[in-house]
Amino acid sequence: MHRPLFLIGFMACGKSTLLRALAQRVPGRRYVDLDHEIVRIAGKSIPAIFAEDGEEAFRRLESDALQALCGSDAVVACGGGTPCRSGAMEAMLAAGTVVWLKADTDITVGRLRLAPGERPVIDALLDKPDALRAKIEALMAEREPYYSRATAVFDSSRLGNEAEIEESARRFIDEFLEK
Repeated sequence: MHRPLFLIGFMACGKSTLLRALAQRVPGRRYVDLDHEIVRIAGKSIPAIFAEDGEEAFRRLESDALQALCGSDAVVACGGGTPCRSGAMEAMLAAGTVVWLKADTDITVGRLRLAPGERPVIDALLDKPDALRAKIEALMAEREPYYSRATAVFDSSRLGNEAEIEESARRFIDEFLEK
């Protein structure tokens, strides 16, 4: 059995895109998007959890789902704030390999603006480019001490089209997944 592998990084760094690409190319592993697992458990969308129950309720669900996955052989795409919760990085590092997917800030801004309604933390700023960039840079600086504890770093800037996704998935498989 494989140890779990956790994909961490800032929102829109490509965790879900890379996870889907890996699932198509490396069978025999379980692939879990932590946000999708939370939605499944809660029975409602993440924006609905935030609106109806608050961020703290979302974070509790996230923590419980993460703990359950630490004992699995899954490849897990974590939410951007997941590693910042008390004990989360310690649990992931103790359970398996943690890879920080790191994308260029300009690419992150562009990806975020393409997905309105998906990220409650920044949705109100999507039509305010300067405020959005400032918020992203502040959150990145706040989260970097957590992310920097990862086992490895992987450049996820090149996931903009099928050719880039293919090339990035191949690089990731060669570096981190046993065939």
